[in-house]
Amino acid sequence: MFGRFGYPEPESDVKNNNQTGLMPDFFPYHPRTGPTVKNASGGLRVMVFSDAIASRNGVGSYYADLVDHLNDHVAHAGLVSPGTGGSDFTHELTFPLPGDSTQRIYLPRISRVWERVKKVSPDVIVVPTPGPYGLLGLAMACYLKIPLCAGFHTRYEKLTGLYWTAVSRGVSRISIKCLNRLFFLSSACVVANSREMIQEAQRQGAIHAEMIGTPIARAFLGQSFGAPESEINSVCYAGRLAPEKNIRAVLDAARELTHIRFTIAGDGPLRNEVAIIAESTSNIDYVGWVSRREVKSFIDGSEMLILPSREEAFGTIALEAMARRRLVLVSERCGILNWSDLASGVYSIKITESLADAIKRVSKKPFSEKIEKTERAYQAAVSFNRDTVCQWVGLLSDIADNGRK
Repeated sequence: MFGRFGYPEPESDVKNNNQTGLMPDFFPYHPRTGPTVKNASGGLRVMVFSDAIASRNGVGSYYADLVDHLNDHVAHAGLVSPGTGGSDFTHELTFPLPGDSTQRIYLPRISRVWERVKKVSPDVIVVPTPGPYGLLGLAMACYLKIPLCAGFHTRYEKLTGLYWTAVSRGVSRISIKCLNRLFFLSSACVVANSREMIQEAQRQGAIHAEMIGTPIARAFLGQSFGAPESEINSVCYAGRLAPEKNIRAVLDAARELTHIRFTIAGDGPLRNEVAIIAESTSNIDYVGWVSRREVKSFIDGSEMLILPSREEAFGTIALEAMARRRLVLVSERCGILNWSDLASGVYSIKITESLADAIKRVSKKPFSEKIEKTERAYQAAVSFNRDTVCQWVGLLSDIADNGRK
């Protein structure tokens, strides 16, 4: 009944597809009735359905980078997500994310997405988010009998307590868990980039779950800026300005360590608080939301990147800083520490110390040790990116092969 990765074997009778109720006559096309594409890795066709704007946040960056790298190894890898210009799949109708007006939920233009699916005829659909785009990807995968791979990168139900009231929090948690279970039970494989997320996916019904790394954008893999200075005179934070990121610890550290310049880049519900404090604090530069190219410049211009998050499934920005040969200081809640090779290239904030104390501790390290740390981080990041892309290609090829049996 189930293939190697736990998804139902496709039925041979095509007429049954219109009896599922998932995609009635609105979707008359069925690519699986035609000749199948030979599935060497070079013939593989993949589509990713994501509710995150490409490169706007961690999930958006992950899959934009992944698709870019996959296109070096497969016949086609495409991203269907909110955006702008000719590749925009988004309806004019959008609305703010409950509890956080700095983020929005976008409704996909189904007809335009459908035309894209017909054109690509994917072998595998990847869905990393449980929003409207993710649900559309799930529905199309079920209707067309295309195997599904679900990404699990954010514990959304844990974030509800930071933004919503008691009533809406309870409803939201139940809804998110139901959506997760739907995605996990429908997927050939669930992927996550930390042990904690894998265990949670299994608790919520994932039949097959696999721990997989995080790709790095090509821009960050170019020639690095060089070794940091012997003294830590500047640090940077880039990411969401939100309670779960512990952004107030960054502000407190800046006010205590007045000899160090703090550059903060990002947007989020705490944006106004950060902007007000930055105005009155001489060693804080708040630059707002910036492009990833500009983020790379901020990292290159600092001696250290800090990530003191209370909840961080992985920490892509930390990996990017490692690829730029920069010192990296993360909280012990950061999923990047689950990977031993990467963990050896970063410093972690001890539970018993503040961010300011951790920065002071790292500052006192011998310069030779810090140089060795950044070189180890660089080598680990480059290898990690290569291994991650290879793992994804192998995994998607296996899912596609098993989907044809």
